Amino acid sequence: MKKNISFDKKITFPTMIGEISAIDLEHTLKFTDESNVLGDFIVKGKYKLTEASRLEEDFSYKIPTEIVLTEKLDISTASIEIVDFYYELENEDTMVCHIEIKLEGVEKIELEEELVRESLVLEEETEERECDGEIKKEEEKEIPHKEKPLEEVLKEERKEEVGEEDLNGKDTKEIEKEEDVNFLDNVDSLSNIFSSLAETEETFSTYSVYVLREDETVNTIIEKYKTTKEELEKYNDLTALSKGAKIIIPVSND
Repeated sequence: MKKNISFDKKITFPTMIGEISAIDLEHTLKFTDESNVLGDFIVKGKYKLTEASRLEEDFSYKIPTEIVLTEKLDISTASIEIVDFYYELENEDTMVCHIEIKLEGVEKIELEEELVRESLVLEEETEERECDGEIKKEEEKEIPHKEKPLEEVLKEERKEEVGEEDLNGKDTKEIEKEEDVNFLDNVDSLSNIFSSLAETEETFSTYSVYVLREDETVNTIIEKYKTTKEELEKYNDLTALSKGAKIIIPVSND
């Protein structure tokens, strides 16, 4: 910013002024803050009481000055310079000084603070949106999966049971491969078996699905699960059982 400011200052002498033989102007103006300048103009020199006089008198006067700017300047870059000065005698004891100064410096813009505040607000809003996004992702992770189809549940149970021990010294993976075909063939029949549960008058709180292994019989299952043949016949067709067959074993609440 550059700004020129003009002043008209009057100085009254104690005696008559016949002639100004020498004159000089200095100043002590300085910025007291971003918008205020305070100090003095110092006018000094020599003058004669009359034009014909050979005697000269010294003079020196301070003119207090205060300047209030509407702008705000960076004080570290601000400067004050006298660009013009002249005088005239108004009457026999009064001199009028015409002074022009230039103020120069980097102007501070109030919008900078507003922009900083707006930037901070935008950053906070962005962080909130990011946090909300993370929370939503976490919530999505916590949403339970839908119940698995019956075929998957039975397949997992079969794998767990087969994994408990090897049959006839075979590797578990080989056993699983051998039983995969039988297992898939029996899915339809298992669905029919489970649908028959709704038609019985008596229900059980829990049940087990057992995969019949080689060399196992109905009797071994009855002994293992502490049940009876009559109970098994209510939920299974025991007339044609083979390796890989699925048997529903009811467990009473009692």
